[in-house]
Amino acid sequence: MSRNQKIKFYSIFVILILSLILLWPTFQFVGMNAEEIEELRVQDPAGYNSLLDRSLRLGLDLQGGTYLVLEVDLAGIPSDDHAATVQQAIKVIRNRVDQFGVSEPSITKEGANRIVVELPGLPDVERATRLINTTAMLELKLVAQQGELFSALGQIDQVLKEQRPLAGQANTAAAAEADTAISFIDEPAAAEGQEASGLLALMRGYQRGGVFIYKDDVPLAKRYLAEPAVQAAIPPGYEFIWGGRDMSDTSGRPGRLLYYCLSRVELDGTHLQGAVPEPDSERPGFFRISFTLDRDGANQFARTTERNIGRQLATILDSQIFLAPVIESRIGNGQGVITGGFSAEEAQDNAILLRAGALPATMHIEEERSVGPSLGRDSIQKGFKAGFIGFIGVIVFMMVYYRGSGLIATGALLLNLLIVMAAMAYLHATLTLPGIAGLILTIGMAVDANVLIYERIREELRRGGKDAKVRRAIQAGYDRAFSTIFDANLTTLITALALYIFGTGPIKGFAVTLSLGIIASMYTALLVSRVVFELITMRRKVETLSI
Repeated sequence: MSRNQKIKFYSIFVILILSLILLWPTFQFVGMNAEEIEELRVQDPAGYNSLLDRSLRLGLDLQGGTYLVLEVDLAGIPSDDHAATVQQAIKVIRNRVDQFGVSEPSITKEGANRIVVELPGLPDVERATRLINTTAMLELKLVAQQGELFSALGQIDQVLKEQRPLAGQANTAAAAEADTAISFIDEPAAAEGQEASGLLALMRGYQRGGVFIYKDDVPLAKRYLAEPAVQAAIPPGYEFIWGGRDMSDTSGRPGRLLYYCLSRVELDGTHLQGAVPEPDSERPGFFRISFTLDRDGANQFARTTERNIGRQLATILDSQIFLAPVIESRIGNGQGVITGGFSAEEAQDNAILLRAGALPATMHIEEERSVGPSLGRDSIQKGFKAGFIGFIGVIVFMMVYYRGSGLIATGALLLNLLIVMAAMAYLHATLTLPGIAGLILTIGMAVDANVLIYERIREELRRGGKDAKVRRAIQAGYDRAFSTIFDANLTTLITALALYIFGTGPIKGFAVTLSLGIIASMYTALLVSRVVFELITMRRKVETLSI
């Protein structure tokens, strides 16, 4: 064996071993049942994530997940800033999804202002929508004093009486319960000498700086506040903000707190440096969000708390108040918490939203759908069944038509598929249903190269059958078929690259597998099978070739 032949042989051996090593985590993961996977995920999260990261990744159509089409609302945004706004929205969404840990998400722009989001492995559409489409704006505002609150409520009720004389009687059931409702601490009635009506009639107590309103009465209270005349009656520099969580009075009846706050933002989320979920020490079983401010934010927070000792500072997330504690002293460490009875999932999602930043514009959901894992498994089974049948058909044809040489082509074909799958695992490429179609197409293209080579060899063998003629026929067959194979595969590769550059989602998956398959088929057809032929003809005298 010459030095050149040794290099070729050992290179094939190294590639084979390397491909098996790269695919070993995939073999491990596929060999585990659902119970074993869940046990590994719970008991060894680091090992689970490592195995998942090194395994071949499946796309949305194979493992299930969520598909969303979002439209960016560009109303009110200068036309020159439209493209930048959409790109910023894509960046924020990608940051959120990456921090959430979704494997191989696809986030692409479609048209002028649409964004297509594919989240494999996340079939919960509601959670995905909340994660992606929440504004995630953090603000800190001062809560108005109790006297200011009830003065504003009195003015509003006076407006409601003038606008709608029966407004105070719109919820007679609520009014009837006003005298028997269980009170909270420091609960006042209407202002002295003033009969309760409108919002005051819906009020069931005063707690933590806000008025408590039964959950059934919240829609009516919102309609009152939405009245243009009511909005005009609210003093400049003030606004009403709802609490972010339902709570109950002492009788267990659910309701919401309505706060009256200063409109001025004391601190916003642009100064947020970090946010992490953690167990709530004061409420076992619940979680809270601990956040850290940057230097400027910490200094601003310190000044605000120093100037407003004794007042309430509301923590507002997406226009809802989750916390309104009383400032007891100056806070100079730039740290705070958001408590609101969050579950572990809610705390994690909100922390991700805060870290990733706010969306630059409002997003409207145009389409949403969930792909279940059972549908993905069915796609995998049918796809691989089609691939297996096609592969067996090709093998039978090659063995019947080219006999012993067909066996060499079959071995090269198996190595071709192994290399493609290993390359996808190494590159963290995602296997999709169109990708499986690309693999099946690769089988046909790989065989096509062998057919061209074998037909060339047959032509050369027709001129003689001696040993020297066999070797020359093999060499001539590969040399003369090379240009044809190279040109054909190059044009297909250019097409595949165009599909990858300009295509989206499944089209890219098809382009990736097709491109890798073309490169691997050229390697196995032009190098691997040729080395096998050279080894056969070198070690023994060959007078005829089984082709």
